[in-house]
Amino acid sequence: MKKSLLWLGIALPLLARAQSVEVQADRESYVYACGEPAAFTVRVLGKDGQPAQAGQLRVALTNFGTQQVASASFDLAKGNPVTCTGTLRAPGFLKCTAVAKLDKEYKGLAGAAYEPEKLRAGSERPADFDAFWDAAVRKLDAEVPADPRVERLASSCSEKHEAFRVSFATFGGKRVYGFLSVPKGQGAGPFPAEVNVPGAGPGVVGPNTGLADNGIIHLVMNVHPFEPAATADGQKKLYAEQDKRLQEQYGAPRYCQSGAASRETYFYYPVILGINRAVNWLAARPDVDKARFSYSGTSQGGGFGFILCGLNRNFTKGVIQVPALTDLLGFKKGRDSGWPKLIENVKAEDKAAAEKVAPYFDGAHFAARITCPVRVSVGFIDETCPPCAVYSGYNAVRVKDKAIVHGIGMPHRVFPQFYQQLDQQWLRQK
Repeated sequence: MKKSLLWLGIALPLLARAQSVEVQADRESYVYACGEPAAFTVRVLGKDGQPAQAGQLRVALTNFGTQQVASASFDLAKGNPVTCTGTLRAPGFLKCTAVAKLDKEYKGLAGAAYEPEKLRAGSERPADFDAFWDAAVRKLDAEVPADPRVERLASSCSEKHEAFRVSFATFGGKRVYGFLSVPKGQGAGPFPAEVNVPGAGPGVVGPNTGLADNGIIHLVMNVHPFEPAATADGQKKLYAEQDKRLQEQYGAPRYCQSGAASRETYFYYPVILGINRAVNWLAARPDVDKARFSYSGTSQGGGFGFILCGLNRNFTKGVIQVPALTDLLGFKKGRDSGWPKLIENVKAEDKAAAEKVAPYFDGAHFAARITCPVRVSVGFIDETCPPCAVYSGYNAVRVKDKAIVHGIGMPHRVFPQFYQQLDQQWLRQK
């Protein structure tokens, strides 16, 4: 059995590079007990890569939200580096933001965890959460034939793999689209299978054939209910056109915030259900090894890791990197909500309704349904998918075989060693 927490401490060195602000906590793990002081050392480097002898520095400590813990201004001519100390009395993350004004402004960040294993989502799990989603799955199956469409992509095939464009019907006359890669010339199988949803943005325009070349069936599903373009530029155009239509219809900036005044009109509702049936279709293939059926995703795809692993019982493992779509009502606890900051971005007249809808799409509440082993990564200075939001989802997972890796100094991206450790060495191991 794995430990419930996997602490991967990555010390953030004070690197010597020109015109930068480096911030480092006084504890290698960057993890503290509530009430313990954390001291952040801030060093501003000038054009020569040495500590700047002139300029102004502002340092603020917050709870990754609206609570200001401490702030100070410094004249670099009087001292560099400087130290700023603060603490949190309740579980959360203490963010140190340092902004130096030299020839222009330069920013440095650090984050410290305070008893993060005690963090909970900003919304209560709806009493009918499970009933709502179980009924939605049944309703889709009863009312809308899956109508799987599979088109071989000859130009993407090789001696080692076959590649296909796939799509499946969902509510509202819509379809979800993706790409399937299957090993070729590597025996009859069954083969392990891996599912992925991309991060936020236009989505993918082709299959991931690298995994198929290594004996893994791979299914990637876009969240956008339009047929993928032939090129990345074409996809970006379709994506922009979709956002424009949704903005005009719902008054929200992006697709991920549109239609949130009701559960059935929120953008992700038909998408989640459509991709869920794509997962079922994949699991039913005779060439799939059902004992090695996994999920891996990052950001938006990480949020879908909580959602799909919670909604669909086919998964045997899941890797969830810096997940979005989690802790959507984090602002209720005075901290930053998870991406896409749904309530903060809907029209004023839709906010009350959206607050009731959001908990049904919160990764933390799907996480409570997960029954397979999972691994999660969190960035301590991630301002897109804040660490409090990630931890609220992780803590909701009830299985014993779970672990989380700490990206100290990691913004909204994933350190390569996390992909190596979690995907290559854990998820895909035999």
